[in-house]
Amino acid sequence: MKSIIQTRFLHWKHHFYSFVFWLFFPLASVIFLHYLLIDVQTESKVPVGLVVEDQTNTAFELVKELKQSSLLRIYELDEDKALQQLKKHELDSVFIIKDGYEEKMHRGSRNRLITSYQSDLSFAYTSVSEMVASFVQKNTGRIKTAHTVLQLEKQLTNSQEWTKDEIITTSKEIETNQNLLSTQFQYRDQVNKREKQVSLWNPWGIWILFASLATFFLFDWVIKENNATVKPRFVFIRFSFKKYALLNLTLYTCLLLFIDVITIFVFHYILEILTHFSQIIAIVTIRMILNGFAFLFAFKMKRLVTYYSLSFIITLLLALTSGAIIPIDHLVKNLPTISVIHPFIPFLEGALHNIWLYIVGLLIIIWYARREDTYA
Repeated sequence: MKSIIQTRFLHWKHHFYSFVFWLFFPLASVIFLHYLLIDVQTESKVPVGLVVEDQTNTAFELVKELKQSSLLRIYELDEDKALQQLKKHELDSVFIIKDGYEEKMHRGSRNRLITSYQSDLSFAYTSVSEMVASFVQKNTGRIKTAHTVLQLEKQLTNSQEWTKDEIITTSKEIETNQNLLSTQFQYRDQVNKREKQVSLWNPWGIWILFASLATFFLFDWVIKENNATVKPRFVFIRFSFKKYALLNLTLYTCLLLFIDVITIFVFHYILEILTHFSQIIAIVTIRMILNGFAFLFAFKMKRLVTYYSLSFIITLLLALTSGAIIPIDHLVKNLPTISVIHPFIPFLEGALHNIWLYIVGLLIIIWYARREDTYA
């Protein structure tokens, strides 16, 4: 094995940059797309100017709720600057929390609490104003509830054990800790099944796509060394070409598994994706499947151009039919066997067993046991 490693290092030395590129291509691509998605989400938020004249806790709470919205990008500005940016169409709209906001809310007044401005290009003004109004109504509802509770307490017990702030704080805790409303729709005679989490961004789904393509490109050495000019030299070497290729397959598998371990740690600490034991087994399994399939596929190819072209096509077809890019629930419903015979779906579901591991392993055994051509 030592001589195999030394020989392979000589090959890697002559193709160092391309080798390292394809080695880290899947990990780098997922991280790049992750931050690109964050930038797109940030840029897609509606820019809204917010002028806070009332320096009270109630006003600050409204500002906090608006900033937590995933649809808005809030800019706290003074009134002159906010209106100036609105005229330049740098802001979609401007909302001014007037001085005395908290005082009016405690008095029960709901008129002219906030002043808003829009331009002729304020496409999201209606939606944003309704969102702001809903937050204000929720806060005024809490205050009104606190007043009602205090009045009832005074009428029934002739004492006051609660304060207004304590009632408001308690209502917030109840709203946060308890699910006050839960609704579920179901057709008649339909079996109630737990809904799967749907996510538009599946890092492992994108990773398997790029990992498949990178694996094909990393195994192009099989075609380069399995040709009429190189293969006859193995007659004078102490082991056969098949054993040489199998040892190199083992070396590549160990190296790529090490890169996959790095990928797991990067996903955990950068993308904050928790990886369970079953998923780790699935990663090891899919790595062995990818390496074995690329190894066998390369042995059937004679030209690199054909090999690269078919690699792109195979990877794209596997990705489109696995649900890694687009949902395939309808396809799986009509063809349930696809979830069994498809190599990617068990990996994406974190399954411990993948039938393709046994198929690829059996094919490698058959390939190795077949009679090898000799050269003299």
